[in-house]
Amino acid sequence: MVTKKKKLNIIIFGSGSTVGSYLAERFYLEKHNLLLCGRNKIKHEKLKKKMIENQSQTINFQRFDITNNNKILSFVKKNKKFIEKADLIINSTGEQGEVNNFYKINLNKFKKTFDVNFFSNVFLLKSLNKVIKSKKKLLILVFSGGGVTSRRDNFSSYSISKLALVKLVEILSYELPKTNTRINAIAPGVINSQMTRKLLKLKKKISKKEIRTIKKEFKNSQYSMNKIFLLINFLLSKNGQYISGKLISSRWDNFKYWNKSKISKILSSDIFTLRRKIKFNEK
Repeated sequence: MVTKKKKLNIIIFGSGSTVGSYLAERFYLEKHNLLLCGRNKIKHEKLKKKMIENQSQTINFQRFDITNNNKILSFVKKNKKFIEKADLIINSTGEQGEVNNFYKINLNKFKKTFDVNFFSNVFLLKSLNKVIKSKKKLLILVFSGGGVTSRRDNFSSYSISKLALVKLVEILSYELPKTNTRINAIAPGVINSQMTRKLLKLKKKISKKEIRTIKKEFKNSQYSMNKIFLLINFLLSKNGQYISGKLISSRWDNFKYWNKSKISKILSSDIFTLRRKIKFNEK
């Protein structure tokens, strides 16, 4: 593992989420310095009980709502020194939003989903960038979701907010070319999380095919979680150190086999970005 070779300074937002807590525990076992942020007090306390700080490792828990701009500003100010030294920043927060036909959806709930999935990232990234040193190598990771690269009926608020986030990732990768900061989006696949389990109770609003997929993938959830960790390791490795602005599936993309030639093609093309490439012969 790449992360075992060097002690990293890691910030995880949404450390109380299924993915966030899993990654926090994996990085904890490798004795990295951690700054773990979430809003759920109960989940934070459970995570704290699993972690014992030692002399060679710093673990800091902070609880706040990531959609509160004032709280973000306060967090950045309070943790400026750690942010400046950060090697890896992960935001695993997400809101599924209302699952319903677009014309029946509550617009206030629609907006709330965007506030969590998109606008909180916008403000967070702008705030963090003010204190990130350009000479420091940094990898930022966010998570996409179902419906970004395919149609997903009744998930308009979730899919579109995540779609906007993925496009922002690509744009930022080009707007930060003179820095050592990279940013990518990870598509984790189906995870056995509370958010996903709620879908099984909405049988009238999601397709039978999706229900079957969820139940099937639940069996591979632990495998999918480990693949997320392996992808992060790859992006921190020598082979993956230049990849930025991409949407990568930790579950289905065979990054383990990406050699120099394949990575060169990825870096010089639109591979793993949102593009319309199919040509239509109108003759």
